[in-house]
Amino acid sequence: MGPALAVLLLTSPPARALDDQPQTRDAYQFGVFPYVPTLTIDRIFGPMAGSFAVELGRPVDLRTKPTFEQFAEEIERQSYEILFVHPFFYVEAADLYNYLPLARLDEPMVAVIMVHASRPWRDLPDLAGKILALPPALAAVSELTKAALIEVGLQPEVDVALRHYRTKVSCLQAVVIGSADACAVPTFVLKQIDSIAALKLRPLAETRSVRHFVLAAHASVPEGERSRLRRHVLSWPNTPQGRRVLAAGSWSGFVAADDRDYDEVRALARLAQE
Repeated sequence: MGPALAVLLLTSPPARALDDQPQTRDAYQFGVFPYVPTLTIDRIFGPMAGSFAVELGRPVDLRTKPTFEQFAEEIERQSYEILFVHPFFYVEAADLYNYLPLARLDEPMVAVIMVHASRPWRDLPDLAGKILALPPALAAVSELTKAALIEVGLQPEVDVALRHYRTKVSCLQAVVIGSADACAVPTFVLKQIDSIAALKLRPLAETRSVRHFVLAAHASVPEGERSRLRRHVLSWPNTPQGRRVLAAGSWSGFVAADDRDYDEVRALARLAQE
């Protein structure tokens, strides 16, 4: 394992089940999909949940699940009044389970496919017959990458073998040690690793970009409260507390979200399911 990967592994805290905490009376449940370890979700989204509680004048309990599959089950149960999810989870929540968009990150989501620097490959078609490491199957990067393969004429699990890893770090490590030929990760991960060059990895290709993470609310949340939450989130760059929330997530800011923003995601989801 390279030193940069070791550092990232050591700084990823062990999971703690937020769902083990008792539910506060009359509280809204704020579900955050498990894209980082649970303690990291607590650190990033705890202040956000607290700001929501102050804005709405009612408790807001922060929740997550250990796996993407378990979180998807909670979306199906409509367990959360407020959601923070990746775009593919959003379209399912909106189309099937009565969730409405509030705000989204003001930046694109793109997946990058990394290979060992010694490989002569130039683009995605060169992965034919190879092993591609991916995050969990329900992660947005996995969905984006499968669609990208199909768009260049490669059938996932037929022309390219897919291996899913629990974390982005283990996905990259698979390429470093040679158990996979390539790994797909979100581009923001590359900023978290001090030196990709030290790992002897390089980008092979990028997927198309789509709208990023989205904050949504269930239709059972009154319209007035949904509007207040949206205005509150959009005001964060202008307040000290809001800037602290944005800094915790390393986000530039949010913009108002419209359901039509995610029509391209719907098209990619259909493509990957065909």
